[in-house]
Amino acid sequence: MVAVGEAKEEVMQLPDQERVLGFLDCFASDPPNVVLLEGGGPEEREQCALYWSALLNCKSASPGPCLECSTCTRIFSGTFRDQYFFSGSEGPIKIEDVRGIRNVMGQKPDSDGFRVFIVSQAQELTSSAANALLKSMEEPLPNNAFVLLAPERNKLLPTLVSRSWVLTLKWSDAGFAGLEEVQAWVERLLDFWDTGKGLFEHTAKKSDVDADLVRHIIGVCQKSLLHLMIGRLEDPVSKYWNSCLDSTYFGNLDNLFKKSLQALDYQVNPPLVLDWLAIQVYQWCNLDRS
Repeated sequence: MVAVGEAKEEVMQLPDQERVLGFLDCFASDPPNVVLLEGGGPEEREQCALYWSALLNCKSASPGPCLECSTCTRIFSGTFRDQYFFSGSEGPIKIEDVRGIRNVMGQKPDSDGFRVFIVSQAQELTSSAANALLKSMEEPLPNNAFVLLAPERNKLLPTLVSRSWVLTLKWSDAGFAGLEEVQAWVERLLDFWDTGKGLFEHTAKKSDVDADLVRHIIGVCQKSLLHLMIGRLEDPVSKYWNSCLDSTYFGNLDNLFKKSLQALDYQVNPPLVLDWLAIQVYQWCNLDRS
């Protein structure tokens, strides 16, 4: 979870997420039982979840929480008794972690507001934990609210997603494309697409390539494709594609990225997915080279 002392200030500094915060403001008068926040970075998702928790409980909220009262202070310090925080950032969220939710839900909240259950990195829910959580969501009781946080909805049990009101945060460069490890892999891809060399010696080290890393790499490529399509050549990948591909390949790239993500969802070996993606793009970029 984000550092307690910084969380409140960071929530007030989310200019890229004004759209999502605005939706949350609108939802407050009739809150959905489950909100799913995808996109952005892990800290941004947590900050928005805390904003939602404060919005549901702050007595001065109009339209947003005041962020200054004792309730807001306790929410952002992690000491609010009606806020429960689960995180998969350090490992799987197991059934014993969420089993007590149903018992807690049957009790009246300590405050006059809402009891809020925040599940960060919800993609780390084990199958049994996800089903236990789903059972609690299927029998909603008044003044109980769930917030699921995940990079993408397709990483969650489909039945969890179907119970949720999904809001997508804007991806941030600092929380996503700016990761040094991801950028290093993007540079390897660029070199491979140009020379046909230097990638497989890295993907052969399977312990260095997991599904989350490949998803992040694909995310950077998707962002570069968007830049290419709107003519904003402001990153190395979009500039490279612009030099060797015409617009007829834009749809091919988009479908390639979607199929690669689906392969990861079906638990295809991540290094193989990255190799396949790299080879496809290499072939397209070098069709006209003799």
